[in-house]
Amino acid sequence: MIKAAVVGASGYIGGELVRLLAMHPEVEITAITSRKYAGKKVHKVHPNLRGLDLRFTDKYDFDADVIFLAVPHGTSMKIIDEFLGSAKIIDMSADFRVSKELYEKYYGPHEKPELIDKFVYGLPELHRKEIKKAELVANPGCNATAVILALYPFRDIAKEAIVDLKVSSSAGGRRENVASIHPERSHVVRVYKPFHHRHEAEVIQETGVKPMFTVHSVDLVRGLLATIYFPFDGTERDLLRRLLMYRNEPFIRLVTDKGGLQRYPDPKYVIGSNFVDIGFAYDAENSRAIILSAIDNLIKGGSGQAVQNMNIMFGLDETTGLSYYPVYPV
Repeated sequence: MIKAAVVGASGYIGGELVRLLAMHPEVEITAITSRKYAGKKVHKVHPNLRGLDLRFTDKYDFDADVIFLAVPHGTSMKIIDEFLGSAKIIDMSADFRVSKELYEKYYGPHEKPELIDKFVYGLPELHRKEIKKAELVANPGCNATAVILALYPFRDIAKEAIVDLKVSSSAGGRRENVASIHPERSHVVRVYKPFHHRHEAEVIQETGVKPMFTVHSVDLVRGLLATIYFPFDGTERDLLRRLLMYRNEPFIRLVTDKGGLQRYPDPKYVIGSNFVDIGFAYDAENSRAIILSAIDNLIKGGSGQAVQNMNIMFGLDETTGLSYYPVYPV
């Protein structure tokens, strides 16, 4: 059994990670940490996990083969020395995802730049071989995951792309502020980052495409949809040919239906799963490709992808513990 510890398990990503690891046939959870909730049972914070015999601790003296750092951005670099060399590490924050130059442009000063190159960027569809040999993995951001996978097949022809993102409230994390209370958050389509979103850095690094994000908060608890536009001289069939590079990927589903309930990707149909649904359309009049990508931000955009990376790092089938179809209806 793989012994796993989750540092920072009180957030939404941490809670989902604990849920997935608890159901994983090859994992034993040895510790979940939280300074705020130390000593409390896990269901006091994550009510859906009632019956799971775990308590939060604020101690780092645990036995683990893999440590997940599910902490806020900027925290991993402060605490990582506590864990280096003791176990494999999967960092869920942005601290080690991109180069020092990109990090400083989008986030600010970095306290441990010497460690950045030691981390493998944890997008399995692009870096499976490197992840398999890695001791340190940087789990991608949710928006970045959706956009990179949609854009990667077009990286040789798309110099820049307009990216419209509709994201759910859980993408902002479990924090308390007036903008997140129900009367303010419900029934919104709110632009909260019209340009220079931090996840652009990951897209630039992984695809070479300059992405111009505009991010909207919408009235969903979980899930996100990326709609991506760029010039393309071809046909719908040409778009499909490029996307077929993913035909054997276990968690990428191409949506090509012309009828039924789902003609294009929709977050509604991936919730609770590690799937990425990718679809497309071609605007022939304006020679414009439209690529759509939908994920559950807490699963493929976070905890599920982390478990997928863990599976690869420990030589398991990468679908182990993740072979769940989406919940429907939601």
